[in-house]
Amino acid sequence: MNADRVERLIVSYDATTPSVFSLRDAARGLCDLVWMIDRSDPAMANPSRLLSRVGTVVDVAGLTPLECAEAVRPVGPTGIVAFNDRTIGPSSVIAGALDLDFHSPEVSLRLTDKLYQRRAMAAAGVPVPDFCELPFGLPHDEALLQAESVHLPAVLKPRSGDGSRNVHHVHTGEQLVALLTADAPPAQAGDGWLLESYLEGPDRPVSRFADVVSVESFMLDGALHHLAVNGRFPFDEPFRETGSVLPSDLSPVDTRAAQEVAAAAVAALGIRYGCQHTEVKFTPHGPVVIEVNGRVGGAVPELMALAGGEIDLYRVTMELALGLEPSIRLPVRFPRVGFRRLATPPVSACRVVAMEGQEHLKDVPGVEDISISRLPGDTVDWRLGLVELIFSVYGSAADYDEVEERRALIDQTVTITYAFDDIPGS
Repeated sequence: MNADRVERLIVSYDATTPSVFSLRDAARGLCDLVWMIDRSDPAMANPSRLLSRVGTVVDVAGLTPLECAEAVRPVGPTGIVAFNDRTIGPSSVIAGALDLDFHSPEVSLRLTDKLYQRRAMAAAGVPVPDFCELPFGLPHDEALLQAESVHLPAVLKPRSGDGSRNVHHVHTGEQLVALLTADAPPAQAGDGWLLESYLEGPDRPVSRFADVVSVESFMLDGALHHLAVNGRFPFDEPFRETGSVLPSDLSPVDTRAAQEVAAAAVAALGIRYGCQHTEVKFTPHGPVVIEVNGRVGGAVPELMALAGGEIDLYRVTMELALGLEPSIRLPVRFPRVGFRRLATPPVSACRVVAMEGQEHLKDVPGVEDISISRLPGDTVDWRLGLVELIFSVYGSAADYDEVEERRALIDQTVTITYAFDDIPGS
């Protein structure tokens, strides 16, 4: 590392980017932050002022990725990082124009289009669900043919998207036809639908929580290193996360199996850069890869800190983006269990009518952070996935029994009343 070089890291900032303060703290003594923001977005008015106090703000409203690269070039960036899937593709173009380390355009496509990702993994022999591609707005007759050829139940999801947005559990041919012939495709959903076989759970218990986990890893000098396996609380219908438990309670044998299939998936996609978040489901035939994300997993840095791991994963992500040796000692040890509990609305709910008890969440043992996202009067729509959280609670516990006790207490503390309409379920 050149002692005279000033590291400047590009961060594309929007409402889904991690906390400004977390990123500021992670960057302290490491790099200057260069925030790319869209100032035409009204939601960026207040963040823009804050960001300007902890870095350099570059307005990229209305610019193409190549134009964004030219807008930030005068600042002299030495790295770029993406914290959500939507910014991976544009960041790849910007990195290429500025000669910065990042996912290649080919890898970025596999990371952001589920069809290309499934094809690459299946071709390499990685266990994935059976799948097929379906365009938006199919004519009724063609949709009927597709429905007749599909083994149900199945999972229908946009080829592009994250956070369980617009993911449907399809039980009947009539339901599938209705979704395929809809006039308006989901917003920001890419080029069409991906239909996947529904994966049954394993024929033996693998966790006291859910049979889905994520493997958190990073790539350095061509070698993949695993940091942790992150467990899940049981999902809400249709496939919405309700929280995480880190580290997971998988047995050592199942932990290795999840890590091995995740490593095979990362290799199949040709990933050579940064952090990876690989979702894995256990089935009667062993672990199957649901999805690979070419970024740090959402809330994973916070969970690692709550679990007592001596690691700032945001800082590690920045170091990797800058081509620096990460400040980490492997394996990471977790003396406690970090957890995140999410409250999501029922599928048929359209509005929060009342909420009681949220002021007492702070009294639940082990709770460290509370975020209330919806208030009485606010509308909700399950199809927006993790965007539609009512609240989230972070905390820690000494063991998994204590995690379960604290989860139950959180759920009992808050009472939410909803209004319902005829929004179709899934």
